[in-house]
Amino acid sequence: MSEFPEKVTNQHLLLQIVKDIEVLKQNSVQILAASQDHESRIRELEKRGYQSQWVISLFTALVSAGAVLLLSNFLSF
Repeated sequence: MSEFPEKVTNQHLLLQIVKDIEVLKQNSVQILAASQDHESRIRELEKRGYQSQWVISLFTALVSAGAVLLLSNFLSF
């Protein structure tokens, strides 16, 4: 029932260690792949944000110019 035979030998322990290392390797490969996927998604989102920055800057400039125009017209009367 247990994972180890009743008489545990060095060879059994070494085999179990090797199996555990293989499982850890598989897990680390999966974790690495997932982190690379997350990193590429984050980079894509950042890229989209940078591409739309000029729209936000232009909108802000237009709103500021409009506010200055309205204030200058209001104050000149």
